[in-house]
Amino acid sequence: MLYIGLAAAAGIIVLILGIGAFYEYQIKPNQVLATVNGEEITREDYWRYQSVSLYNQARTYEDYALQVTGQQQTQFLTYAAQLDQAREDVWGSTDVSEATISQMIEDKLYVAAAEAEGFDVSDEELQTYALNNFAPADQPLVTPIPSPTMIPERAEWATQTAEAAQTQQALAMGTPVGTPAAPGATPVGTPGATPVGTPGATPVGTPASTPDLANVRNNAQAEYELFKDEVLEEARMSPEQYLEMFVRPQMARETINARIISEVPQSAPQVEVAHVLVGTEDLANQVYERVTTGGESFEEVAQSVSIDTVTAQTGGQLGWVTDQQLPDELTEAAFSAEPGTVVGPIETGYGWHVIKVIDKDDNRPLTATQYSMATEQARSQWLEQQRETYNVSSDHYDPTPSPTAETFVPPADAPTPVAVTPIAAPDLSATPVAGPQFTAPEASPAATPASSDASPAATPDAQG
Repeated sequence: MLYIGLAAAAGIIVLILGIGAFYEYQIKPNQVLATVNGEEITREDYWRYQSVSLYNQARTYEDYALQVTGQQQTQFLTYAAQLDQAREDVWGSTDVSEATISQMIEDKLYVAAAEAEGFDVSDEELQTYALNNFAPADQPLVTPIPSPTMIPERAEWATQTAEAAQTQQALAMGTPVGTPAAPGATPVGTPGATPVGTPGATPVGTPASTPDLANVRNNAQAEYELFKDEVLEEARMSPEQYLEMFVRPQMARETINARIISEVPQSAPQVEVAHVLVGTEDLANQVYERVTTGGESFEEVAQSVSIDTVTAQTGGQLGWVTDQQLPDELTEAAFSAEPGTVVGPIETGYGWHVIKVIDKDDNRPLTATQYSMATEQARSQWLEQQRETYNVSSDHYDPTPSPTAETFVPPADAPTPVAVTPIAAPDLSATPVAGPQFTAPEASPAATPASSDASPAATPDAQG
């Protein structure tokens, strides 16, 4: 009886262990987290993708650390270490990042749409594109798709922004900017002055030599091999899976996004507007009376009573805005009123507004911020159309917009001093929305993601 009991107990233990092993190594890895037009994304796919994505994020923070010193450098290196630690816990986990699943789903949408438009790449092209991720940014192996040419007004603003940034950088470094020469001083470039530079050195301004693409490719190949050995192997991802899960979607994203962006107008109807925000309708009525029949200036009333403390200090100015930058209720009122008109009260989710329409322009060039918003909206609309075209199913994917902020946030271009937001710690469960794209930092043997969707330089505050 004792032997029979022990044998039965051992059999039960073996059965339990067998069921556990079957679940752990067969059922759990093959659980379907999402489907896109019938194509499945399994938990094992997710583990591979998340592992490589966290690695890329960590290398991004290391790259940031190379560009700063002191406490900020320490902070970036800490973030990188946290991401590397999180990567060790990915395989076998039941945690699911919605951001990662969204990335994987949208990768498939981009690839499907690109292929429907005739996008077809050979294995050799995929391999070259993969290597390009490990080549220096100034020596690409693949010719980048050019950004749309800026219209003259936006190009001028970008130039002004660059010049202002150079001036600020010079001032920060203690370099005098535009200081008049002292009376009697020797002019720069006076004949007989000592030449700058070592005799025999290459003169300043000599065109750089054409990069040796064969050498660039060889170096990129070496970096890629390290990446495969150190990262892909740990992520249990084959080089072929890497090309299909990361590189092909990256190419499709770049192609589709370039087309979408090329179709975005660089100017739009805009209105220059200011507002006073208060908590109740009665207060808003009082504000309206004070600035219309009470003889008080709109700016002074905004400074004294507006609960939008960010813009109150500039008389409630929101600057020039498009129909994308304000709550729908304010947009409708502002664009339907004539310049010089005060309108209100208008209720939004933030309170009660009284607005003043200062000016209008039916075709005003977009600032960098506005253009970036327009391109992002165009991409969002395109993705929404793709979700309708290709059936998407997942319990971990919610493409709906995030909840509205509890407090009113002025447009980024509003002529208002806004405190600099510190760089937040990484979300260890999330991956960037943009497709993975890598630039090898000097301190890392592998690749670092870099967004391919950068917008033009910010427009000067004077244009806000």
